[in-house]
Amino acid sequence: MSLLGLFIGGLIFVTGLAVGAVGASTLRAENAAVTAPPVVAPSTGGSSAATAVPSTSATSSGLNQTLMNDVMSRLRKQWYGDIPSNDALTDGAIRGMVNSLGDPFTAYVEPKYAKMLEDDTSGSFEGIGATLKQLPNGGGVQIIKVFDGSPAQKAGVQAGDIIQAVDGVNVTNLNTTEVAALVRGKKGSAVTLKLLRADSPKAFELKITRGTIVIPVTTNKVLGDGKIAYISLYDFSAQASTQMKTDLAKLLKDNPKGLILDLRDNPGGLLSQAVDVGDIFLKKGVFVIERDYQGNKKETSTTDAGIAQDVPLVVLVNGGSASAAEILAGAIQDYGRGKLIGETTYGKGSVQQPQTLSNGGQLRVTIEHWFTPKDRAIHGTGIAPDFNVPLTADDRTANKDPQLDAAVNYLLTGKTP
Repeated sequence: MSLLGLFIGGLIFVTGLAVGAVGASTLRAENAAVTAPPVVAPSTGGSSAATAVPSTSATSSGLNQTLMNDVMSRLRKQWYGDIPSNDALTDGAIRGMVNSLGDPFTAYVEPKYAKMLEDDTSGSFEGIGATLKQLPNGGGVQIIKVFDGSPAQKAGVQAGDIIQAVDGVNVTNLNTTEVAALVRGKKGSAVTLKLLRADSPKAFELKITRGTIVIPVTTNKVLGDGKIAYISLYDFSAQASTQMKTDLAKLLKDNPKGLILDLRDNPGGLLSQAVDVGDIFLKKGVFVIERDYQGNKKETSTTDAGIAQDVPLVVLVNGGSASAAEILAGAIQDYGRGKLIGETTYGKGSVQQPQTLSNGGQLRVTIEHWFTPKDRAIHGTGIAPDFNVPLTADDRTANKDPQLDAAVNYLLTGKTP
């Protein structure tokens, strides 16, 4: 079972969830949003729980062990200061090797952070109620979504804030997984975030009391004087397709003139769920193409059993639509099944496999890339909507949603935004 979703390095981690958990190393699950984004398991299937990788000799790895020992010897003899422990030096060396790949989604999680995540896999998750993502080029970890009514919102956290420290620990050099592990914690406990905000001259601290955050997988309503059905999907966790079918069956009873599927800020999730949700809207055909580094190709297809294959469709997307959400949006766009309105998506077109190392740390390795049915690669570029409609900070402040308005108007009148 493939997991495509929130995970580290731009995957998106939700710092505290109580529903929709998919698997193990959580912040939200194996596909992880706090995904989710989402750990992402390989397409060949199997459990997300990784097997330990045994140590190998330095010679088999091809590393210049002589040079590394020479550098270490010089540091021990000459450096003016206390040399870190051997474990800390090993962690630093591994992190350096992984970072040299230049792939923000391939990452090393130090043992202490990996343990924090393993301790929190019961299926009930607690935290502050915010979604995180890795910024490119060492820009740190940014909050991209704060959930309504969450501890984060009540404390004054805003989307766009960059986390500099958690409880006094500098996190500017940590990845999303590690930061999320520090932020999460038991309900009622407190965490202090040092944040940097675009319109603030200097960093500031906010103390947040953690809580249990319950986020519905779907929400639905009727718009446009009852003529337009609307459904939003938070992620592609285990119950996504079942809930979508239940909600849509009720919405479609009234024969709406059109349907809006809102995938904005959807960090991804299970590939199997993406296929099942795609089945609702698409006829039989290739849904996604996966390729490994050797060029091996695998196609996954939808069937022809969907309940919403004919209703006029608009899909809302933005920069927070990632991974499995992009798979679905890309397939709908490729087949001309509906129009995409909003902003260019995140651009997460890779699959990661989590592996537990002999020291208890975790290595998450990009093993595949995926492509749309028409073989479009979106990794690093995202999917451009058919109609680009921005949603500004001023719009949010004024409680306006021009993207949703544009979708309703398009379905009612056929006029392009």
